[in-house]
Amino acid sequence: MKQLIIIADMEGASGIFESNRAACWHEELHPDHTLWRTYGRKCITSDVLAVCNAALDSGIDDILLYDMHFAGCEEYNVELDKLPKQVRVFDLPKRSIFWSRIRGQAAIEPYGIITVGQHARNGEPNAYFPHTIHTPPLESFFVNGIHVAEIGESVMCFCDVPYIANIGCAASHKEALELSPNVTCVTVKDKSRGWEPTPDETYPLIYKSVKEAIADYDNKTSYPYQNNCKCELTLTEDYYFDVPESFPWKGRFEERKAFWETHDIETALSLFWQVHEYIKKR
Repeated sequence: MKQLIIIADMEGASGIFESNRAACWHEELHPDHTLWRTYGRKCITSDVLAVCNAALDSGIDDILLYDMHFAGCEEYNVELDKLPKQVRVFDLPKRSIFWSRIRGQAAIEPYGIITVGQHARNGEPNAYFPHTIHTPPLESFFVNGIHVAEIGESVMCFCDVPYIANIGCAASHKEALELSPNVTCVTVKDKSRGWEPTPDETYPLIYKSVKEAIADYDNKTSYPYQNNCKCELTLTEDYYFDVPESFPWKGRFEERKAFWETHDIETALSLFWQVHEYIKKR
C-alpha cells in the first residue's frame, strides 16, 4: 500500500486573494460572511482534488487528508463529497491540531507528504496573508533554526517521510525548501507578479506538476528525524508571557519569548500549545 499524506490549509489556495479574503473566513466563526461557503470552499476543494487525482493516477492507493484551516471548527473547508473514495480524513475532534494523534493514525512509513493551499510565514514579502500559525500573537516559531509555520509543523511531524510537493502562493515555497530542498514547488498565485489565476486555470497545472513530482519520487528527500528539538517562540509587541512559577519541561521564559527542548518533534509540537496558554495581551 502506498499511503499519501495531504495537509491542506486555505490562505494559499487558488482563487483567494486580498480582494476576496473573506473567502477564507470559516462560517462558524464569521456567520455574517457567506463567501467561504459560496466560493472559498470550492477553491481549496479544487486544489485538493487535483492532488488526489494526480496521486491516484500515479498508483497511490490510500490518501489521508488533514484539513487544518480553522482547526477547532466542526465543518471541513474541503468539500469531502467531491473527493475520490480512496481519500480518508484523520479522526480528530473538531479537526483539532493534535500532532501525536495525527502521526499515530498514519502508516509507520507513509509513501510521502504533500502540502496544499499553503501560505507564507509571518514576515515574508510579497505574500498573501502571511502568518505563523496565527499572527498576532505569534511573531515567529523556530524549531532547530527553521522558522516554522503550518508547512513546517506538518512536514516535521512527518519527519523521514519524503516531501513530494508544496502547492500554494509563491512566497510559501521558501519555507518548504528549507525543510526539503528537493520538494516540487507548485505556484497557484504570485503577488510579486500580480498573477492571480482561477481554480479552473490552476487545476491542470497542479495535476500535471504533482504527477511529475511523483514520477521523480526517487529524488525526493524528507525532513530528517531529530533526536533533539530546540524551540523558540516569540510574540508580537502587544503580547507577553504570564510566566508560570514552574513548568514541567526543559526551558525558560522571557517577556516575549519562550524556549523549550525535547527529544522528539511530536513532544515539541505538543508543548507548543501548553506554552501558548501563558500568552496574555497587554
